[in-house]
Amino acid sequence: MTQSPFARTPLAAGAAFADRRAELARLVETWTAPGSALVLYGPRRMGKSALLHEAARRVHRRKRPAVIVDLATAVDAPDAVRRLLVAVRSAVGHTWQSLIQAVAHRMHLSLTLSPSPDGTALPGLSFGIDPATASRATLFVDALAAVDHELGRRKLHLALGLDEFQRLLAWGGDDVEWALKSVLERHGRIAWVLAGSATTLIEDMVTNKDRALWKLAEHLRLGPVPAEEFAAWITARSAEAHQRIRLETAREIVRLAGPRTRDVIALAHATWRNTRLNRGVADAASSFDDLVRETSAPYEQSWQQLTQREQRILRLLASRPAVALSSERVRHDHSLGAASSVTVALAGLRKKGILCEADRTPAFDDPFFRRWVELGTADDLGPASVS
Repeated sequence: MTQSPFARTPLAAGAAFADRRAELARLVETWTAPGSALVLYGPRRMGKSALLHEAARRVHRRKRPAVIVDLATAVDAPDAVRRLLVAVRSAVGHTWQSLIQAVAHRMHLSLTLSPSPDGTALPGLSFGIDPATASRATLFVDALAAVDHELGRRKLHLALGLDEFQRLLAWGGDDVEWALKSVLERHGRIAWVLAGSATTLIEDMVTNKDRALWKLAEHLRLGPVPAEEFAAWITARSAEAHQRIRLETAREIVRLAGPRTRDVIALAHATWRNTRLNRGVADAASSFDDLVRETSAPYEQSWQQLTQREQRILRLLASRPAVALSSERVRHDHSLGAASSVTVALAGLRKKGILCEADRTPAFDDPFFRRWVELGTADDLGPASVS
């Protein structure tokens, strides 16, 4: 049975990676120049993590060590330090043990190495950290400086990616930001790519002259793959899997699911699957609705956790994206309450990740959730239509 040509995982690789030639070249160039730094940022599901990992694979092919430390799920700074040391161990080859031990010594960490059960894998790595050390706001950045120092002693270089790097500020605030500036300025054995999805925060960090990263690192905002390029890629990938999606259908896939790369890939997979099941014929709109129904459980759960005012706002935005929620007539007709109450509700929906800003107006972050709301409220707000 032919597998889908559209990867359904966040880290698409190889031919399944939606080609971003210019962005890949920029990351590879950064990672092959020790001491260089690039800040990569953009909305969630735009493909930043996949881009990071694809670039790392290409750097590896040049016989250069490249590692990515994912801070998205790190619970605190000590956990982030552990992830950093594990990543460095996997990258630096036969000198890793003495390097990690030296870093641990400089950081005042107690290090324990546990042999693997079969003796073939890398030993397990754990460390203890005293409360005084763990409470340092700049703990993780201090670890970066220690790693760079030890790389210098051994005349080694490392390409390092920090995914969701803005989380460092949550653990240490402004102190972390300025400590990171010091590391980037003074240590030249690491080539840096700092990636994150907090677009407003990161954009301020790199464009505001009062912030630490201003003019210190190059920056690249990752936007949508150009629509026509993406549609052509979908058609070509489907043809390679012997079930071609027509170019007109591919364009509709991009229009309906855009602009986030991962959303487009999800709809491309659903349409390709339906094309196979229907002997070569499937349309993007019906595949979109099939996908919404198949993935409805988390939407139902999220919906039940919302206030009535939040639900009313989402019903309106699903059916009428350009509705003026601040309008007195709109607020009256749809029982939204006072303008201040609407403002609070919108802020809450943004905080929950349900809404984002599109052209300075509130919009659904997830197009499939928008359609789920639209389908579920068709009787309330008029006929549903994919738009």
